Amino acid sequence: MKEKLELKGIILGTSPVKDYDKRLVLLTRERGKITAFANGARKVSSALSGISEPFNFGTFTLYEGYDAYRFVGADIDEYFSDVKNDIEGICYGSYFCEVLEHMCVEGVGDTDVLNLLYVSLKALSRKNIHGGLIRRIFELKLLALEGEMMAAFSCVKCGKEEPAFYSLSNNGLVCSECARYIADVYPISESTVYTIQYILSSPINKLYSFQVTDEVFAQLDHVAGSYFSSHVNKKFKSLDILSALA
Repeated sequence: MKEKLELKGIILGTSPVKDYDKRLVLLTRERGKITAFANGARKVSSALSGISEPFNFGTFTLYEGYDAYRFVGADIDEYFSDVKNDIEGICYGSYFCEVLEHMCVEGVGDTDVLNLLYVSLKALSRKNIHGGLIRRIFELKLLALEGEMMAAFSCVKCGKEEPAFYSLSNNGLVCSECARYIADVYPISESTVYTIQYILSSPINKLYSFQVTDEVFAQLDHVAGSYFSSHVNKKFKSLDILSALA
């Protein structure tokens, strides 16, 4: 067993192991996604029980083994209790964590992605904007951070700075003239174009600072959903629960 480590991060998920242990998946600033085992953490009397729950954000104390880490303690900064006490919040938060568990690379640190998850959970806890909008902002920004940014600041075909349609086959927005020659165009308003551009260009800590009209959200929901699904081909369990709640 190697020396003790202290890593800053968020617990993405847990699963039972043996009679009383837990397997944890953490997203850390220093080492990206890692797997750790917490011995006895499922015992009510265990000091590891409450600090080894999903969404917990803090500094985790671990020992590095040959193929996993041993979780031995934590200094929790944020439990996100408001998210955990709301069924819709739990579903959206679990979805964000599922996506990152799927997409993040084992052992590669990424401060921006960790910060995105943190501010997204914060937005869910504040409840100042609805979960559907938080989800679409999260998806578009995550893909941008992962090198799959939507082409949204000019027409992806001709370069004119007047995009008014979304085209999945062209991986972004196109102008009215080019849209005449593309089969899969979806019209969007100027406000929706601006919203997409704001999400892609804003600092992570400014992402959840706006509201949109129902019309803009409907268009953003379609565009972001289509774009994300085309880049992330996986079925997430938390979305099935959200659909059942709708």
